[in-house]
Formats: sequence, C-alpha cells, structure tokens
Amino acid sequence: MSFLKDLLGKKKKTGINKDDALKNLTEARDILDKLNIRYWLTDGTLLGFYRNGDFIDHDEDLDMGASIDSFNDKVVLDFTDSGWKIANIYGKRECGLEISFKKRKIKLDIFFFYTEDGKIWHGAWRKYKEDGITKRNLIKYSYDTFGIKTAVFKGETFNIPEDPEKFVVTKYGKNWRTPVKQWDWEFGPSNAEKTEIVI
Repeated sequence: MSFLKDLLGKKKKTGINKDDALKNLTEARDILDKLNIRYWLTDGTLLGFYRNGDFIDHDEDLDMGASIDSFNDKVVLDFTDSGWKIANIYGKRECGLEISFKKRKIKLDIFFFYTEDGKIWHGAWRKYKEDGITKRNLIKYSYDTFGIKTAVFKGETFNIPEDPEKFVVTKYGKNWRTPVKQWDWEFGPSNAEKTEIVI
C-alpha cells in the first residue's frame, strides 16, 4: 500500500530553481563576453524575460543564442574550467552547432545561429531510431536578421534581440502570451522547418 501511495504521490517536475538559473545565466554571459562571442537570450529564456519578467515557472533549462561567426574554439574549455559539465554537443561548426552545459542541476543550451539567404537560423536535433540505430535529424528555426541590444533581467544586464516581440512571435506564434505547459519543442514553434540533414 505504501508503494502505491509513493507512486501516486510522486511529485511532478516543478521547473528550475530561479536563483540558480540566474547564477548560471550570468556566469555563461561572462564567459561568452570574455571570449567575444556575440550572444543573446533566446527561446524559452527570452520568452520568460519578455512575457513574464522572470523565468517561466515550468521551464527546465536555459537558452542562449550566439553568432557562429564569432564562435571561439575555447568555449568548451572555458565552460568546463568554470565548473560546467558538457551535457551534449550536436551538429558541427559548419552546420547546426548546439552545445549544452550543465551546472547546479540546470542545463544551458547554446544555439549557434547561421546566416543564409537573407535569414538567420539555428538548429536543434530531433532524436529518433531507424533500424535500431539512434539518429538525429536537424530542425531549422529561421528568423529575419536582427540586431541585439542590452536589457535588464532580474537585476542583471543581458543581450536580447533588438525587437524581442518580433522574435518571440516568429518562434511562438500570435498566441505567445498564453503559456503552454506541454510544449512540443520540435515542431511546436511557428518557424520550425524539417530538413533532410541527419547525423
């Protein structure tokens, strides 16, 4: 009976610790600034900043975008030297690079953005199995080109897209003001585009 009670009473995920999230975000900002990597808040972290003025309650990670043109080979070394663990590295410098680190039990995704045909895009890698082999397929998320500016978030200064609402609408659609707890990160975004690129 106690087993059943424990099973039924299992706590649901409650999102990230916001104090630790801010520490991680400021540390990541400082590392990227030191390496002269042009970065900005993106995806759920940017949505939380712009819509809530806070981290989204049910979010479980942090998101930063960065220009591949400013990529520095020292990024992995500088993060790991600062106590971060590598969670994953997908893609490559030439196409869809995504590096994730973890610290204080919170994952940080850094999506590198590429310029192509007058647009700027980043990728994410969808995991699937084919003939018993695990593969990853690149999904592209495209935006109009944009500049960046600084903004204060929870008492700290970060880079954000120059027109954050346009960026958020491009990603989350016209209903971006309505929270979605069961978010489909793959094809939920309005700007998701399937590709044939597989690793």
